[in-house]
Amino acid sequence: MKVIDKKLLFINSGERDSGDTNDFKITLPSHLLACESHQKMRMVLNDLVLPYTWYNIQASNNAFTLIERSASLQRVHALALTEGSYTATQLKDHLQTVLTDASATINLFNLTFTVTFDQTTAKFNFDTGLGSDNTKLVELEFRQSNSAHKLLGFAASSLNVASQDTGVLTSARSVSMMFTDALLFHTDVLNTNVDKGTGEKSSFHLSDVFAKIAVNTSPFNNIIFQNINDDYLVNIPDKRVTEFRFWFTTDDHQVITLNDEFSFTLKVEVVEDDEKTMIAQNTGLGELLKLMVLQQHHVVKNSGD
Repeated sequence: MKVIDKKLLFINSGERDSGDTNDFKITLPSHLLACESHQKMRMVLNDLVLPYTWYNIQASNNAFTLIERSASLQRVHALALTEGSYTATQLKDHLQTVLTDASATINLFNLTFTVTFDQTTAKFNFDTGLGSDNTKLVELEFRQSNSAHKLLGFAASSLNVASQDTGVLTSARSVSMMFTDALLFHTDVLNTNVDKGTGEKSSFHLSDVFAKIAVNTSPFNNIIFQNINDDYLVNIPDKRVTEFRFWFTTDDHQVITLNDEFSFTLKVEVVEDDEKTMIAQNTGLGELLKLMVLQQHHVVKNSGD
């Protein structure tokens, strides 16, 4: 393949024509990105600068359920953590308030929770204050949708019961205050990348993921991606492009809300299959030579008569 034209598109999400920061469209003049019928276009993510300022607690990871049970009664509290950026210590205080307030609303047990964070094990301890009262059960449940299980140190889709001997529930694993370890950058341009993280999540299939951007810096700094060897390249099937859509998700395909605009550069190349062109030209020359030989043979034959 021979590159015969190259354009760099400098795009800032703030210059979008529709949508919001984490999911937007841009429109282009019809003559800007176009190629001839015998040519193809391909697009490469050349670089990206993304402010790491999104909250680590968002609407897509802030939900869990508090369940209070006695022999004859049960109360279920659907809870949501307030969106924001938290350290483990700050989240400990917030959890204590959210759980205590929830228990007081229906006044079944009217528990006063004490939440502590063990910096050695990176786990939360939820003390219900029930002590050894085994007539009452307190449970934390994490369902599939918008679950806060990583933040609190539990498995997804799990039901976790406080000890009936101590009234304490401890995180099953170390907590993660990272909202995501990487971002998936999507585009509506057809490509041949595959993943298993969307749809029914039962098999690998063609994906709209364009690139995977690692979160390789601390919060409130810039994530910088620089193209090295055209890993993130997609072929553009159309001969003319007038609109692009771009959006982000987390590495497990959850919605992410960005707090700042970001910028990136696309390299769009027009290529020709010079080998195919050469073969076509040689084929044409061969047909011409064949015709000339046949004509010459006809002339010689006629002159002999």
